[in-house]
Amino acid sequence: MTFKPEIQVCPVCEARFEVPSVRSCGSHGADSDFRPHCWGYDPLEDQVQACRECGFAGYPEDFREGVTENVIRKIRKFLTPRTRDLKRPSAAFFRYEFLALIYEWEDRSSLEVADSFLRASWVARSRQNREKERLYQRESVRRFEEALEIGECGDQSQRAVISYLVGDLHRRLNRRRRAETWFHRSREELALVADSDEGLAWLSDQIKRQLESPSDVLV
Repeated sequence: MTFKPEIQVCPVCEARFEVPSVRSCGSHGADSDFRPHCWGYDPLEDQVQACRECGFAGYPEDFREGVTENVIRKIRKFLTPRTRDLKRPSAAFFRYEFLALIYEWEDRSSLEVADSFLRASWVARSRQNREKERLYQRESVRRFEEALEIGECGDQSQRAVISYLVGDLHRRLNRRRRAETWFHRSREELALVADSDEGLAWLSDQIKRQLESPSDVLV
């Protein structure tokens, strides 16, 4: 894995600070909710950065794109008072939480908000903070369900994968019946694309495994 230091300029308060930029990394396998297993240090913790002065958080492109006045007001009202969280050793999952909230205020897609909360849960897991992991899983699964309901998924393959992920998040939250319902729904979605998308063969095996002998690791 290689890093390169970069200077970020906050689009809200114009504070300047140095951040590590991940240039390359490798992974081997993944958890059942798609969290990758990285060799050595997990780059996930440094992919999203946040300004400790005002609380703005984002990927490098978010820092370049700027923020509307309406979102800035919400950042100053809800996130600036919480910048102390960004100074804690476990700050990485707070950065993803802040990002998810900002994306919601920007009216980004439910998929983008859900993904940010999902990644927050991954970081909380690596930090062995079960309370935060469960909190972010609940926030994530609600947005993924919403994305499916309003038709945000681009195609049938994505619907099958997201339906599986919803099931696995419910399983991790000890919601067994909901998990089984969503695994079966994923299988139904998958049946509509199985003949045309051989790349999803793994998903059929994973659904079967999670229904019969659940595991926290992806097959």
